Amino acid sequence: MSDKFDLNKLVLVGETAEASLRRTSEILRDQGLNPNITIEFISKEQGVFSGYGEISQIISRFLPKAFRDEVLSLNDGDIFTKGEVILRLSCTFAVIANYITAINGIISSSSGWATAAKECVDSSEGIPIVNFGAPHVHPNVVGIMDYSSIQGGAKGCSSILGASLADLTPVGSMNESLVVIMGDVVEAAEALVNSGDSELPKVVSVGILGDEGEEAKKVVENFPSIRGLKLETPEERGGIKGETLREVRERLDQLGFINTQLSISGDLDPSLIKEIIEVEKEWQSESNPNFENQNLEDMPANNLNRRLVQAIGVDRYIACRKPIKIGSYLKLIDGNPVSKRGQVPGILPGARLNKMLFSN
Repeated sequence: MSDKFDLNKLVLVGETAEASLRRTSEILRDQGLNPNITIEFISKEQGVFSGYGEISQIISRFLPKAFRDEVLSLNDGDIFTKGEVILRLSCTFAVIANYITAINGIISSSSGWATAAKECVDSSEGIPIVNFGAPHVHPNVVGIMDYSSIQGGAKGCSSILGASLADLTPVGSMNESLVVIMGDVVEAAEALVNSGDSELPKVVSVGILGDEGEEAKKVVENFPSIRGLKLETPEERGGIKGETLREVRERLDQLGFINTQLSISGDLDPSLIKEIIEVEKEWQSESNPNFENQNLEDMPANNLNRRLVQAIGVDRYIACRKPIKIGSYLKLIDGNPVSKRGQVPGILPGARLNKMLFSN
C-alpha cells in the first residue's frame, strides 16, 4: 500500500492522544512496567468500515516489524455488525499508548462517512450517488471524508484530494458562481463548452437563476451535444423536488433530447432520495406498462438512461453524519485474558479479520 494519505505530523508524534493514556504510559514506565497487550477495537453499532489506509500508515511508523503479523483488520468497504471486532493488534503498551485515540477516531469518523454513503446508495435503487459534502467539513478532513464515501458505495466525489485518494476524477464541471457571474445560463454554458478540459463531460447547471424547465430548454437547443443538465434548485426556493425533475425530463423528451442526462444535487438524505425514487416509479409505470414487473436495482448499467435521473448529488448528509461508536479494549495482558466490566475477558472471535498490509 502506498503512503498516499497525508497524515498530520502531530498525529504521528502522538500529540492527539488523550492525556490520560500518555500519563498512564509514564506511570507504568516509572514503575518499571511495560506489559505485552492485545487491544481490540469493537463496534457499538452496525456500519461500513473505512480507515484502513490511514491506520496502516500510522501503525507502520511506530510498530516494530516483529509485531506486524499480529495486526488484523477488516478491509475498507466491509460491513460490520454491532459488537464485532474490526481491528486487533498486539504489542507493548508503551508502543501503542499514544496512538489508541487516533486509531479509534479514524475508524469512528471514516466509518461514519462510509456508512452514510451506503445509506444513500441503498435508498437510490441503483442510481449513482455523488458526494458533494466538501464545503461542510473542516478542510483537514475533506480528502478522507470523500474517500470514505467511496468506500461506502458513492460513485464519485467533488474534492480534488478525495478523488485522488480514491483514484477517480473529481465530479463537477460547473459551479453555480459561473452562472451568477455570467448572468445568464446560456452564456455560462457557452463558456463551459468552449473552455476547460475537452475530455471532461459537459454538464450544465440549471435552476440557479431561472425556471429549471425553461433554462433546460434554452441550453439543449443551443448546445445539443452536451452530456447533461444538473438541476440545482436553491434551498430558498424549496430545493430539488421529484416533480420538478419529472417535468424537466418530460420537456426534454418532447423536444427530442431523450439522451440528455439529468442529475440533481442538494441537501438530500435517504428519505428525500426515496421520495424521488417514488416519483420515478410513478413516471416509469405510466410510460412502461411492464414496469411493475421490473426491479430497478437489477436494471443493467447500460440502461441507466431509462431512469428519470442519472446521478444524485448529496450535499451535507454524508459529510455531517455522526461518527460510528467504536470502543478500544484491553483483552490480553502478557497472554492473560482481561476485560473491564461489561466485556468478556480475552479476545473475541474475528473470523473476518485479515493481516494488515504495510508498505514498509
